[in-house]
Amino acid sequence: MKISMARMITDLVAKGRTIGNRFAWWSRWFPPARTVEADRFQGEGEPYPDHWRAFPHPWPDGATVTPQVDAALAALPDLWRRVVILRDVKGQSPTEVSAATGLTADQQRDVLNRARESIRQAVSRALEHDADRS
Repeated sequence: MKISMARMITDLVAKGRTIGNRFAWWSRWFPPARTVEADRFQGEGEPYPDHWRAFPHPWPDGATVTPQVDAALAALPDLWRRVVILRDVKGQSPTEVSAATGLTADQQRDVLNRARESIRQAVSRALEHDADRS
């Protein structure tokens, strides 16, 4: 039994080394999750699989969204808010943001996509709420 356990551990380490990353085998247990719900994309039987089913609704003409965006930004976790401000407000490059936050380019892209989706949802809810009151 001891020999077989040692062999299993050795095999796992060897597989990680052949992939080039000792943690790569671990990531197979946790497949990447989408930042947007899967039903927002077209399926296999549709003309453009994996493309948007429909784009988000445009905001009403003349709507001022600054207070809603400020509130949505304030509701974000600190790291997400920092990435959004550095990338979208200040226009810094991914390399500069990586140096400032310590995030890799992939982590930064994931955080930015999730934060943008959260802001979009919060602003849409606020605008719908304002339209319902009118």
